[in-house]
Amino acid sequence: MQNPSPGSVCPADGRELPLVEASSRDDVRQAIISARKAQVEWSQLGLATRAELLKQVGRRILEHQEAGCQVLSDETGRGKTECRMTEIASTGDYVKGAIRAAKVALAPERIKLSSLDFPGKRVVVESVPRGVIGIIAPWNYPISNFYKSLWPALLAGNGVVMKPSEHTPRSGAWLQEQCAAVLPEGLVGLVQGRGDVGQGLIDEGVDSIVFTGSVPTGRKVALAAAERLIPASLELGGKDAAIVLADCDLERTSVGIAQWSMHNAGQNCAGIERVYVEEAVADEFVRRLGAIADKLRVAPGEGPTDLGPLQNAGQLAIVERHVADARAKGATVVAGGEATGQGYGYRPTVLDHCSADMLVVSEETFGPVVAVIRVKDAAEAVQQANDSKYGLNGSIWTRDIARGEALARRLEVGVALVNNHSFTGILPETPWTGVKETGTGIAASRHAYHSFVRPRTVLIDSSSKPDPFWFPANEDLETMSQALVLRNQGSFGALFKLAGLLGKRIKAIRGLAQG
Repeated sequence: MQNPSPGSVCPADGRELPLVEASSRDDVRQAIISARKAQVEWSQLGLATRAELLKQVGRRILEHQEAGCQVLSDETGRGKTECRMTEIASTGDYVKGAIRAAKVALAPERIKLSSLDFPGKRVVVESVPRGVIGIIAPWNYPISNFYKSLWPALLAGNGVVMKPSEHTPRSGAWLQEQCAAVLPEGLVGLVQGRGDVGQGLIDEGVDSIVFTGSVPTGRKVALAAAERLIPASLELGGKDAAIVLADCDLERTSVGIAQWSMHNAGQNCAGIERVYVEEAVADEFVRRLGAIADKLRVAPGEGPTDLGPLQNAGQLAIVERHVADARAKGATVVAGGEATGQGYGYRPTVLDHCSADMLVVSEETFGPVVAVIRVKDAAEAVQQANDSKYGLNGSIWTRDIARGEALARRLEVGVALVNNHSFTGILPETPWTGVKETGTGIAASRHAYHSFVRPRTVLIDSSSKPDPFWFPANEDLETMSQALVLRNQGSFGALFKLAGLLGKRIKAIRGLAQG
């Protein structure tokens, strides 16, 4: 296929898809205005009511899953079974988990105060919705990528304006339609288009922006948000590493690494792209991994398929360039290494004898390609795994669980795993976050709520007496300040002195008030 307009063809077979019109700047402005209007009443409903309505949205998504899977399949080229498994089937459970996290994150915090120092006073810290949240999602998981931010934002009492990727506009539109069928009119808005439309969300006044995408675009989003002094949650690139130790279960490890490197044709920010394997088992591991890759079926095909094509021509070009670079620098192609010739399909690829100077080791490939790097021991593996500008997930594969845990905690990542990878992305109560150029964002869990709420401190003073440090200043106030210092240094005698001064200070303050 030639390089068509984004989102205009099915990646599996080149079938033309109806064009989706880009939103104008006025469309963006009106979507924000509508969401802000609906948000006022939504925020007053209370968490329990909002949660029940989101459960209804979740049920509706499941009830209409066949249509959702069709849209996903058209836009990503994946088979319907894979679409259902990755983006639809767990929706209800994800919403329920998000509700549990919200109950923790949004619970008022009561601050304990000393009744001696602060008589008659109580303090509570509340979570106040920011207003309207802009969510810019990528094309690799065009529905479920919204979940990590959409549900928390709504549970917190915000309105939302969604911007799907221009490569997968219909999937985002389908999700917004399910929300609109249940929730107040305008609460969840939708805008379509390229980067200028995302810029418009910031320019036209969202109160917080959530962006998932590339590092260069993420930097632009961060700068634009900084100009408006609004929070920006950024989930950017990844180059995940798995470390295979000599004592691992080779059968389970090879299948697990095949899963998390080839799943969704490798178009996963937390997909395994680098494998550091100890020399003692490297030959057997590579043999097993290559054999598995050769058996995987790429859509379109007869019967069930294991992975779809790459989503667009640009991504196919990146994968081909990275593999060619690895070959030129001495990597061995164990499996795959070429396009299928149908749509944007690319064969599951295993490259052995890779090195740090290769693009498949240093840059995000985002395709069904795994680079194997042989190391002498675990220490070298950890050092090389950490020698990356990214840090999302990292995993250790071993039978020695205690050692695996210790090594996993040495990985410079946001999510560390033992004998699995990328798994926590389906757990709504665990933070999805990274370090380095992977970005500053935290998605899912109670830890994500900085993007969606601001704290408000409320102090209630029911005391009938003035505070003893109020005007006027006099010798008793000076003596009191000295006694406070002594008390905080552990002097019990200072307590008696303070008790004697309180009455005198209150009398002086009341005298000032009486003129």
